[in-house]
Amino acid sequence: MKSERSKIWIEKTLKKLLEHTGGKITRESLLRFQSWYMRNFGYESQKKFYDNTRAFLEYLYKETGDLTFRELKEVLDRPQRQSKKLNKIIIRPVDVENVIKGIYNTPKSPYDPPWKYAYFRIKHIANTLFLAYTGQRPQSTTDRLTFEDFEKALKRNPPMLWIPEEKDKESFPHWVPLHPVVVEWIKPVIEFRHLINAKDSVPVFPYNSLRIVLIDLDIKAHHTGMRIQPSHFRKFFEQMCNNVLMVHPGLRDYIMAHNTGSLDVQSYDGKLPSEIYRQYMEKWGKVNLVPPGVKLEKLVSMLPHTGD
Repeated sequence: MKSERSKIWIEKTLKKLLEHTGGKITRESLLRFQSWYMRNFGYESQKKFYDNTRAFLEYLYKETGDLTFRELKEVLDRPQRQSKKLNKIIIRPVDVENVIKGIYNTPKSPYDPPWKYAYFRIKHIANTLFLAYTGQRPQSTTDRLTFEDFEKALKRNPPMLWIPEEKDKESFPHWVPLHPVVVEWIKPVIEFRHLINAKDSVPVFPYNSLRIVLIDLDIKAHHTGMRIQPSHFRKFFEQMCNNVLMVHPGLRDYIMAHNTGSLDVQSYDGKLPSEIYRQYMEKWGKVNLVPPGVKLEKLVSMLPHTGD
């Protein structure tokens, strides 16, 4: 026999579940329900919502024989106890924008030609945007991606970057969608690579290049005062997915190559690139991290074009 308190929690869970799903239990409606109770309750209550919802889905499976209900149990994330050690890394759009403004406004060197100043401003901003919009590891993955890799990605429709097993830290081959903002800034990096004599096999975004730029800029995160480092953009992507855009954990982890053994991630491993891109853009499509006043066309105009 269940205790009276347990019965109350079961009734409360079912009532709120029906309210937030409208009686239609799908992956999307369950995620909305989960987002609601994760935002509004502490660990103990989250655990009760989690356990009771999963038990109800199992009950529906046994009553109907519909395997979908059992599979939907895997949509829900097990609540985690709040760590006593607070996460010191909190990165928000304003921080990414401040980095981009810092790069854009870097003073010109009197020893470098204008094209060199412009090209490397574009390149560092493109690097920042790529990390922020995709959550890739800056050193153990992005550092290995070549001009040929990005050139192929830009030719695909939709633009999707393929990261093979040998270029991922977790040896997890996966597709990475390229946001239109990222595409816009990467295009001139590829188009004008002859200025730096870059061959197909050369990495586009060497880790130390951006690391040194960020050390020189010494930009502090708005909420914590910590100096922003390349690895923080991966944390930014994760926090945006979790706290702002409510991206499905499976899609988030698939793109990041994180928790690659989970059922959620493996379910995305079988999707078409176009399906991954569409789901990504449904959440990230309206996000623009380029601040006003940062003009790509102004930098591109400083590059020597054919016939100049």
